Amino acid sequence: MEKTVLIVDDSNTNVFLLQSILETEGIQTSVAISGKEAFNFLENRKPSLILLDIMMPDKDGFMVLEELKSNPEMKNIPVVFITAKNDKDIREIALEAGATELIQKPIDVNNVIKLVKNILLN
Repeated sequence: MEKTVLIVDDSNTNVFLLQSILETEGIQTSVAISGKEAFNFLENRKPSLILLDIMMPDKDGFMVLEELKSNPEMKNIPVVFITAKNDKDIREIALEAGATELIQKPIDVNNVIKLVKNILLN
């Protein structure tokens, strides 16, 4: 089965950057620009990993993560938060909420590739 990464971010620039990085590495991606759109996607398909922006209008990343973790069919999908927030405690808060990891913006391309491949291989 093909492994897919769902990118959930309301910024076209961030989506394009992440898609470009991952697809260059041969990793299949899908995109949602909101929490609502992500759940519409998840009704039909289950990605191997979700890259989830924290700061989005409507539902923020924490709300989306909470909803994912409360759904038996989705709770085991790894979620990596991506954020521009520079709060020193944000990584700890994200991990306690159930995220697998947190990536700070501006993103380090090599770290993103390494992290995503590591998660997809496990």
